[in-house]
Amino acid sequence: MLTGRPFDDLRAILAQLPDADDCAAKKVREALAGKPVDSTSGLAELAAWAASWQGSSNPSIAESHICVLASSYEGQDTSSVTDYIEATSKGAAAVNLLCVEKGIGLRAIQLAPEMPHPSDGDWSEQDCMAAVAFGMEATAAGGNILGLTDMAPGNAERAVAIILAVKGLQSDDTLLAAVDKDFANNVKVLLARVQGAEGDPLEVMRRLGGREIAAAVGALVAARSRRLPVLTDGWAAIAATVVLDALVDGATGHVLPAASDNPMQALAWHLIGKTPIVGLEIGGGPGCGIAIGVSVLGAACAMLGLRDRTQ
Repeated sequence: MLTGRPFDDLRAILAQLPDADDCAAKKVREALAGKPVDSTSGLAELAAWAASWQGSSNPSIAESHICVLASSYEGQDTSSVTDYIEATSKGAAAVNLLCVEKGIGLRAIQLAPEMPHPSDGDWSEQDCMAAVAFGMEATAAGGNILGLTDMAPGNAERAVAIILAVKGLQSDDTLLAAVDKDFANNVKVLLARVQGAEGDPLEVMRRLGGREIAAAVGALVAARSRRLPVLTDGWAAIAATVVLDALVDGATGHVLPAASDNPMQALAWHLIGKTPIVGLEIGGGPGCGIAIGVSVLGAACAMLGLRDRTQ
């Protein structure tokens, strides 16, 4: 039942999310136990993860889709967002080449990039939840795997601020050690906006995050509801993961980072307790790490077809 209080309604949805299918994962581990692979780690464990969220002992990547959340912020060059969207529509972006090669679907959800999110981040709970709801459309194509990424210049500072605030690390400069002074100072200015609200992850998101971060929250919630495993890259998914796990422990068990774009993202994932599938910094732009991660996941699933050691 809806309460009329948007964030409370989201909390109610989170309380009803389905659990992983441990039986399916167990069957995968048992099937791999007699094969010439290590059935307790690495690719085998990745296959078991996919099985647990697809609810099948025969996990698949046959229908994989990457969704790009496109947004913008005041003070940033929005032309890079529109140029990227145009490039993907023409098949001219790096991610297009990888998607075609791997048979992966690709689409962009445009969150009004032509209307930059205000620099003061002052938007209502209702508007924030509208972006969350819009992000749920990322799962509309269904399939076996959802790839979630973003194109939103300027969101790195906001995502880092959300991580520090939600994790209670405001006085810890670990994430800021490798960045320039301007970036670090901007993060500290953002953190000042959430003093007194650190205990409410959704309020932190409202005050610091933009439309693509809120939409990422919606996408991850919808994917969990559909038992759809998610591979991610980019800052929006990192921030969304932190927010959701702070609300419900294990809320993003169905989410794995495909790759990190830079050392700071790798460190952020480490703080969250997740390790990117691909250890390289891909550097090809939004979604490229996911496309490669899908290939690795496909290799993990393919191991179920290996001949038994006894044959």
